[in-house]
Amino acid sequence: MSKAQVVAIGVLMVFLAACSDGGPSKAQRQAAFVAYMKEEGSDNAKIRDFQSNKCTKSESAPTYACDVSARVEAVGRDFDHELDGIYAFAEIGGEWKVTGRIQ
Repeated sequence: MSKAQVVAIGVLMVFLAACSDGGPSKAQRQAAFVAYMKEEGSDNAKIRDFQSNKCTKSESAPTYACDVSARVEAVGRDFDHELDGIYAFAEIGGEWKVTGRIQ
């Protein structure tokens, strides 16, 4: 491996580390959102077309505010993006959970 390749890989690793702010990954947000729907009373909740692109770390609490957009099928009904919003995510016991809806 040439010096240029090693330097390029090093720069890429630093850049990726800087982009990672310790918040939940998209897959972790989706799993937490499904669990949240089930905790809210829908044991058979299904998520369709889950999107979540941005999380912001809270300055006042150990949580992240993340946008969520999804079609949810629950309690025998299709919620077509009615539950879209900003949700609070926190790591509890090593697992990411939705702790509430912000807006």
